[in-house]
Amino acid sequence: MTGDLTCRADVEALLRRFYGRALVDDLLAEPFTEVREQGLESHLPVMCDFWETVLFGAGTYRGSAFRVHQRVRTQHPFGAAHFDRWLELWHRTVDEMYAGPHADRAKVQGAGIATSMNRRLSGLPSMAAELAGRSAGSAPEALRLGVPGSPSPA
Repeated sequence: MTGDLTCRADVEALLRRFYGRALVDDLLAEPFTEVREQGLESHLPVMCDFWETVLFGAGTYRGSAFRVHQRVRTQHPFGAAHFDRWLELWHRTVDEMYAGPHADRAKVQGAGIATSMNRRLSGLPSMAAELAGRSAGSAPEALRLGVPGSPSPA
């Protein structure tokens, strides 16, 4: 493990190792068929733009991650188990390579993105919309109790 993620080159190194695992993973291989067929080199610049924007506010990503996943899902159905596995590999890869505020942000953002993407693709309301529809006293028990690993109450 080195220091923290600090630049695009760090993001690219992280993504290369992560995709090295995801593309051959028993569960994730099918949803990543298009990436394998087109080659990682064509996919990597877009993913670097995405994560550079998420982590550093670079503003280089201009696409719609949701639309991409929506399209892929029509060809290769995937769901919660796939997002869980993606997140497991993502956290492991980040932890092996980096430590610091940006590495922590990569893990937190990865979890949020995976959760949100899964909910939207499944036709469920976002957590924010769901929570906005409840009074503070009726928040999910995990939020009221501050269960480790659950989001803290607002």
